[in-house]
Amino acid sequence: MLEQIVHIIDDDSAELNAVKSLVESAGLKSKTYTDACDFLEVYDASAGCLVVDLHMPKMDGLELQKELKVKGSKLPVIFLTGYGEVCVAVEAMKAGAVDFIQKPYLERILLESVRSALHLNKKNRTSIKGSGTNEKMASLTVRENEVMEMLRKGKSNKEVARVLDISPRTVEVHRRNIMVKLNIKSVAELNGVMK
Repeated sequence: MLEQIVHIIDDDSAELNAVKSLVESAGLKSKTYTDACDFLEVYDASAGCLVVDLHMPKMDGLELQKELKVKGSKLPVIFLTGYGEVCVAVEAMKAGAVDFIQKPYLERILLESVRSALHLNKKNRTSIKGSGTNEKMASLTVRENEVMEMLRKGKSNKEVARVLDISPRTVEVHRRNIMVKLNIKSVAELNGVMK
C-alpha cells in the first residue's frame, strides 16, 4: 500500500506552514507547495489527499481541481478559502471536492476533514484493486472500453458522443454500465482500475 501524503498548496507561506504543522502534529506525512504549478510538476498519482487554497496566482484551486480530474486523479481535494463564496463552493463540490473550509478554521475541523479524505482515498484505492479486476475489465463490451478510454482522458459525455457518433444518452448508459461492472463510483477511479 502506498504511503498516504497530505499535499498542501498555498501561496501564503505562513498559512502553508500552519497547515503543515497541524497535519504533522497529528502524525500525518505532508508535502508543501507554494503554487499549483509546482505541485503538478511533481504529481505522480500518489496516495493521500490535497489541501489547497482557493485563490492563488498562476493557477487557482478550481483550475487545479479540473486539471487533476483530466489526469484521472483520485486525490480527494479539500479547499481552504478566506472568502465565503457559495457559488464557488457549490462548483467545487460538484466537481468532486470533499470539503470547502472557510478561514479562519477550527484546527479540529480541518483535521477531521483531512482524516476523512485520507480514509476515502484508501477506500477508493482498495475497492478497485485486488481479486476480480481482470474479470471486471473483461466484462466490458468493446464500446464500453472505447467510452471508458475517452472518459479517462477527461472527455465529456457530449465529446464522447460526437467522436463515437452516438447520442449523449447512449454514452450515459455506457458510463453507468462501466461504473456498475467495475464497482466504482466516479470517472476519477478509472485510472486506478487500469494500473
